Amino acid sequence: MRVHSVKAKNYGPFSVLEEMLLGPLATIVGQNDVGKSIILKALQLFFEGRKIEQDDVHDGAASDEDVVIEVAFTGLPDGIELEEGVKTTYEEEMLLDRDGLLRIRKTHPRGSLAKFTIAMVTWDFEGDRFAGLPALKEKELNASLAALGIEATRSGRGITNHGKRSALRAKARENGVSLKERELALTTKDDLWKTITSVLPEFVMFETDTKLGVGETTFQSQFRPIVATAAEQPEVVDAKKGFTGAIGKALQGEVDKIFTRLKRHTDAFTGLTAKPEFAWDKAVTFDIFGKDKDGVEKSLDRRGSGMRRLMMVAFFQYLAERAPHKERDYVFAVEEPENCLHPGLQRELVTSFRVLAQEGYQVICTSHSPVFAGASPIEDLALVVRDAGVARAVQYPDLKLSDIAEQLGVEPSDQVTGYHACVFVEGLGDIEFWKTLAVRLKAGGHLPADFDDRRIGFVLCGGDNLKHWIDRRAMSRLTRRFGVVVDSDRESPRHNVPGRKLNWKEKCEKDGGKFFILRKREIENYLHAAAIERSGRPRKPYDDFSNMKELFGEKVYKVIREMSCDEILERDTYQEDGTERHELKEIAQALLSLPEGT
Repeated sequence: MRVHSVKAKNYGPFSVLEEMLLGPLATIVGQNDVGKSIILKALQLFFEGRKIEQDDVHDGAASDEDVVIEVAFTGLPDGIELEEGVKTTYEEEMLLDRDGLLRIRKTHPRGSLAKFTIAMVTWDFEGDRFAGLPALKEKELNASLAALGIEATRSGRGITNHGKRSALRAKARENGVSLKERELALTTKDDLWKTITSVLPEFVMFETDTKLGVGETTFQSQFRPIVATAAEQPEVVDAKKGFTGAIGKALQGEVDKIFTRLKRHTDAFTGLTAKPEFAWDKAVTFDIFGKDKDGVEKSLDRRGSGMRRLMMVAFFQYLAERAPHKERDYVFAVEEPENCLHPGLQRELVTSFRVLAQEGYQVICTSHSPVFAGASPIEDLALVVRDAGVARAVQYPDLKLSDIAEQLGVEPSDQVTGYHACVFVEGLGDIEFWKTLAVRLKAGGHLPADFDDRRIGFVLCGGDNLKHWIDRRAMSRLTRRFGVVVDSDRESPRHNVPGRKLNWKEKCEKDGGKFFILRKREIENYLHAAAIERSGRPRKPYDDFSNMKELFGEKVYKVIREMSCDEILERDTYQEDGTERHELKEIAQALLSLPEGT
């Protein structure tokens, strides 16, 4: 599960923050003090229930206008249990909005900003008798059934509240009751709210500079599962029993002293018992000390901000490498990750962010850096501007890449500094595909090197991004050291390559680049059937122009990890003038020659 969008009213510089979409790797850009960080703080307010101060309220808000934060979620679990052992779905229980999103609205009343009310925005029946059923108790459901003349057994074996809700909804449909947008009011004590919050992603905020220490909760919380696991080891369990026993005995001794005094006033109790609780995953905090070249050992929290930023880079690399083993969903919010980092380290951090996004985490950052702005597709970019003291966020299709370029000075070369050449591709999966393919063919003796050997970097630059850089002739400033690989998008052998891609090819080659359009529909069509089956996906027929993502899932490109050198060469084979050729191998050879400018 991840955040789909956020909205706000009367918070910070935003009178109204219209619904702002947030992708798996989202970047918020803009000048200083326009309100970028306020968007992250709005999310933090929503997830953590932090107290709002009067200074947080929009200056132009009337005295009776409340502060509202609304967050919508996508990627929901397949099912939900509102009763133990009874599975249902969000859709069936009408807990989603009109667009199929889980949408939650928190309102902080102006008269008491420290408090908030909760409402789920749902697409539910218009009649009150049929709406908001998941929040009703058994007694209330029985009353509704009786009032509507619906015969139902009130309790007993096999009788569930789920069945009663289904009966009420069936009656609503029979009566032709229409649907409308409704608010389902909840409190933090409601069982439904507890069930919903148990599946929401965990929000982790990295604030600028001041919240990067090892001692901060954002760092420590990632290691609590390690402490909990260690606490279950057999040798530790015995030690825990001795420790907890000693603590319990000491506490009980003091409670007994209290009881002897309590007996002077009442005989209502025959004894008092102390029952200590131990949360082992929270019982341990730690610090990390670093010894420098001079032998001086200090806590990393006492080092400079630059060193703490380096620790953040290493921390996200660590998270990215363990990403496939994640136990829950996370949303990482990072303020200005580029602070105190050399552009090369910025790129390393961007790489970690991309890996986390690919593995299902979500990363949302504010930035002034072209490196981070260039990491997100235009759909996941937001430009915050402020007019007459009121902030607003501009997004695609109203946002143009030229707006970002002018704001930050983004150029393709910003993303490939330190590389000998660069390759522009359309998707994150393309990067992994080509890098893995080159490693396999090199190991099989079919390529002299891989892309890392030749220091060739990849730049995610799909669709509108690519068109923008081509039209601005920005690629020509990279001399002859760039290449482009795009899908053909052909849905059958009869279809032609889209004219816009043929135009891109002509323009790029005039600027000295190498431009390749795949013969098959997309990179996933080169995957081998045996490797797809080995990955655990079902056997399905496909050809060179099938929609592979629709057949096998969005992440089917990862099957390249399963493919052998021989399987790659089998799938990229084609005939030309009676000669057998290997398309992907030949493209890789041409790209590897880029540093020489040949």
